[in-house]
Amino acid sequence: MKASLREDLKHNILHKGILLVFILLIGSGGSNTFSGSIKPDFRPSTPSELLFSIDKQSKYFALFPNEVLRIRRVKEMEQKSKLSPTPIIYSRGVFSSKKLAAYLKQNNPKLNEQKTSSIAQMYIEEAKKEGINHDIAFSQMCLETGFLKFGGDVDPEQNNFCGLGVTGGGVKGLSFEDERSGIRAHIQHLKAYASTDDLNLELVDQRFHYVKRGIAKKVDDLAGKWAMDKHYGNKITNILSRIENFQN
Repeated sequence: MKASLREDLKHNILHKGILLVFILLIGSGGSNTFSGSIKPDFRPSTPSELLFSIDKQSKYFALFPNEVLRIRRVKEMEQKSKLSPTPIIYSRGVFSSKKLAAYLKQNNPKLNEQKTSSIAQMYIEEAKKEGINHDIAFSQMCLETGFLKFGGDVDPEQNNFCGLGVTGGGVKGLSFEDERSGIRAHIQHLKAYASTDDLNLELVDQRFHYVKRGIAKKVDDLAGKWAMDKHYGNKITNILSRIENFQN
């Protein structure tokens, strides 16, 4: 957790006189007031450490529930992040379709909920069939299509969600008969980069065999290979991070 956030939490707790309340509660209740929660020799290094020790028996929660919930959320973010610092493409995703759909909707309010939910669910299903991380594939789609706003060389009707066959200068690239076929082609192309394993489904990605298999196992490896942009991998990782922290 950043130092500024730590200071903010400490300031709020101290400002509200919570530490004084703790001292009064402990002092008035004797050694049995928080039996099993605070040891006699307990010396907290931070206000939040004291808070969580007392909160084990919900004494503090009854007094300041909003502050408890706030610090709990921060503590959970500190202790566990679902994302690897260098995400592996040939792996399992963790984000739910609901979270993905809500994030897509926030970044493109013109989309209806049926559309965002359908796209999110198809990415999860198609990625699972080939062992590809759906979080990464979905984030790459958001980057390549501008959250399905398109506006570049590819038209929405092409169902081309990752710029397959697009070389610039107005070249439209590949087209697919429906959204699922386009998403499947995207997943297959990612598998070509990330693995040397055979496809589990019939090939729909017409550019699959142009890829040197297994040359991009991590998201960062896509830079200079999938796209010439040296920051390409970082851009995908940034979207991944924003999805992880997105509250829907």
